[in-house]
Amino acid sequence: MNDLLITGARVWDGSVLRDTDAVWIADGRVRATGRAAALAALAPGAPRWDAAGATLTPALCDAHVHLAPWARALVQLDLRGARTRAEALDRVREAALAQPTGTMIGRGWDESHWEAPPDRHALDAVSGGRAVLLHRHDFHALWVSTAALRAAGISRETPDPAGGRHERDADGEPLGVSREHAVRAFHALEAEAEPPLDDALAEAAVAALHARGITAVHDFQRSAAEMRWSQRLAQRGRLRVVQHFGVEQLAGLESAGVTSGIGDAWFRIGALKLFADGTLGSRTAAMLAPYDDGAGAGLDLLPPAELTALVARAFAARLSVTVHAIGDRAVRRTLDAIEAAGEAARAALALPPRIEHAQLVDPADLDRFAPLGVVASMQPQHAVTDWEAATRAWGARVSGSYPWQALLARGVPLAFGSDAPVEPPDPWLGLHACVTRQRPDGTPPGGFVPEQRVSLDAALVAYTRGSARAGGGSEAQGTLAPGAVGDVVVWDRDLHGASPDDLLTARPACTVLSGRIVYQSSGSGSRAGERARTGAAP
Repeated sequence: MNDLLITGARVWDGSVLRDTDAVWIADGRVRATGRAAALAALAPGAPRWDAAGATLTPALCDAHVHLAPWARALVQLDLRGARTRAEALDRVREAALAQPTGTMIGRGWDESHWEAPPDRHALDAVSGGRAVLLHRHDFHALWVSTAALRAAGISRETPDPAGGRHERDADGEPLGVSREHAVRAFHALEAEAEPPLDDALAEAAVAALHARGITAVHDFQRSAAEMRWSQRLAQRGRLRVVQHFGVEQLAGLESAGVTSGIGDAWFRIGALKLFADGTLGSRTAAMLAPYDDGAGAGLDLLPPAELTALVARAFAARLSVTVHAIGDRAVRRTLDAIEAAGEAARAALALPPRIEHAQLVDPADLDRFAPLGVVASMQPQHAVTDWEAATRAWGARVSGSYPWQALLARGVPLAFGSDAPVEPPDPWLGLHACVTRQRPDGTPPGGFVPEQRVSLDAALVAYTRGSARAGGGSEAQGTLAPGAVGDVVVWDRDLHGASPDDLLTARPACTVLSGRIVYQSSGSGSRAGERARTGAAP
């Protein structure tokens, strides 16, 4: 029946609801919120969960996930947190000993503070002469071994592709770091060595998301195999998916008459993903003025005329767009392209157009988002992960970086996510970043551009109804309104009574998907009343 009565909760739905301590879910949908005694009389046979004074929210929707790469990353070499190149190489050496043959794949390195830059010769020395592919933490650069360069056919004679480059020494020999579109040269080699997208990997990924209170994602993977894998997860009732797609799928969707928003509560067609620029860390984000640390002004991964033409083409087919734009030049050109498509074309879309990341917005462009109906899809962890790099790269312009509060104050809808596997999909890290603008270690003191903090309520809205509505979920997802899908999280504490630093240790006590408990923490049994059986939604 997918029925559940949760009592003793501090019920939150945009704000903490007064005179409300219970939520009743019946047939997989929210039936009512109110006082426990009244709801118990209406649902005498429903299994119960006692929240014991902890916060209950709608389940979270991560608005930016690369689902298959994140699932694969769970079983691949992890270089996150490697403080030096030597430490990263030690991890590669250990992984090479554990996996003595075949191509090695890993991710997560960040050379910002390393004692030496990444290069192929250092990698060769610890990898036994095999092919190694290591994604930078932002997935916009690849550190590779000599064997990988040879397998991909990259040499000093290989020209750099449009929108990308192979780093080279003074003699023109590849150094073993490829950026942006140059990474595509290694796609076939990586595809041969990736873990299979099987049921075991799917269940591991779903279980990890449920443990984080996440029951819905916006997936940005674009290969046909990855999209089918995500769709199977959704169709089995394990995860709600909004599936974005790339230019390579555009013609097929146009000819089939598929439009954004088509689907159901489990799987829905999203928007056309476009890349206007690169990243801050690689200094390929497109800037209106050069970087302060002398690294040029970034790359246009799509020339402005092509970006404008693709947006207009998508809108004409009633397909929305979601554009990766990190630098202020990329944000402006994306807004220009959306504006050029015309008000009538925008009004016909079932899903709003989005800008992904918007990490630096020129003050003159802040007022353009809301009139154009553009959602700012942002990842709070990026601000605190990258604050040092942003300060070095953008100097005085950094005051306009990661402008959550400035956009919110102008009525711009925010949709928050993680960009996993670039950042872990841990909502407690995102919530802490929102209210402090600090890393978990408390840096920088006072917060990074602290005037751009947002309240806990605003952050939760962006992780629930904000993300759901950006994906076409309307009132049926991300809220506790009667008739909404029965997806909720009972946390292990009163979130609003916790200090900002205590948010870092907040965890779901149970996660409910379509009225069934799909996750419960090992320590939650002492607080629970009658139990609903843990299981998947039908």
